[in-house]
Amino acid sequence: MSKHLSTAVVEFIKVWGLVTLIVVAGFVVAYQYVGAPPPKVVRIATGAKNGAYYVFARRYARLLANDGISLEVVSTAGSVENFDLLKKGEVSLALVQGGSATDDDKERFESLGSLFLEPVWIFTRKQKPVRRFSELKGKRVAVGAAGSGTYLLAMQLLSAAGITESNATLIRGDAAQAVTSLSQDEIDAAFFVASPEAPVIQSLFQKPTIELLDFDRAPAYARLFPFLTLVTLNEGMMNLEYNVPSHDTTLVNPSLIPALLNAMTRVHRAGGVLEQKRQFPSVDFVDLPLNEDARRYITNGPSFLFRWLPYGTAVLLDRLKILVLPFLALIPLFRIGPPLYNWRVRSKIYRWYAAVREIDSMVRKETIAGDAESAIDRLKELEREVASVSVPLSHTGELYHLRLHIRFLQEKLEKLARESSQTGTLRRRGSSPE
Repeated sequence: MSKHLSTAVVEFIKVWGLVTLIVVAGFVVAYQYVGAPPPKVVRIATGAKNGAYYVFARRYARLLANDGISLEVVSTAGSVENFDLLKKGEVSLALVQGGSATDDDKERFESLGSLFLEPVWIFTRKQKPVRRFSELKGKRVAVGAAGSGTYLLAMQLLSAAGITESNATLIRGDAAQAVTSLSQDEIDAAFFVASPEAPVIQSLFQKPTIELLDFDRAPAYARLFPFLTLVTLNEGMMNLEYNVPSHDTTLVNPSLIPALLNAMTRVHRAGGVLEQKRQFPSVDFVDLPLNEDARRYITNGPSFLFRWLPYGTAVLLDRLKILVLPFLALIPLFRIGPPLYNWRVRSKIYRWYAAVREIDSMVRKETIAGDAESAIDRLKELEREVASVSVPLSHTGELYHLRLHIRFLQEKLEKLARESSQTGTLRRRGSSPE
């Protein structure tokens, strides 16, 4: 390898090695901000196995399996137990009933939106019709299993109407027990909080001895409890053949906090008996702080990556998008690199011009006449040093220009020295002793 080529390689490595080091450092720093990959296994707390929460979660699990995510569906007693499991870290997600969150829950958890309208159903015996909550005083009322969202909500509604355990018999138990007891006339009324599609609700509508309570003061309850909203179950909506219900019935429903929006959107976007098409998931009807990513997803839909790419690819690119920043830094660095390389090579040449210019300035000011020989010796030494400088072939012309300038100045000084010497000789010859 020639000396010129060796110099070019060395300078290239110095310049582009520095650029590469900066880029690598940028990638290392950016990688610290790359998000963790999503878990492959997720656990979700739901409700009883005969309830809508559990059924919906199983549907989510089937859809998420297509994306390589295993959703473990955990059956529980209800919303209260679901919050407890979240606090203990035993589940990552939970389906909970609106209005069941405590102040502590609101501080610790976020909502991903609401999924569907889940009415409060109050069924009574037809032989003992009830029109107002106040008429439940002295009655036997099933209020849901302890620890369930149904129990919490039933106690709030009954308390607002002045009904307590001191003036009514409040029976705790799951939905299946309440259906059996109501059918056998062991209780007078029962609370249920469930989707219209829930099997327990469907079974109750098929029993001729049981009817649905119409909330005659539903607007007042909706104002007292902000997590409730009014819905009307129109006549015949549950069963047109048997005209169930037999008249328009006003209900109230708490919101439900969802988890995995993509799967849930596919499950719930078709709507239902009470929901309009594409009404859910929604940012409405939530009583926990709404996650900002969920808000954007519900409001604007999935991002470009998740809309057009397979889930795994979209997740990978979404995680690594921070690494785009070092790539953007490459643009100015690659523009700076060539000028920096040229400057490095030329600096080997141009630094000698300081001495050349100093001597040239002295010649032009004619302050070097008596010291020309010393300046010539200095230029000769300078020329030897410049001759030892190695630059790439692409910059050899500039090196030879420097050597020409040194030679030009050297000849100029030699001429000046000769003229100075001749003048001194003429003076000696022209003088004579007296």
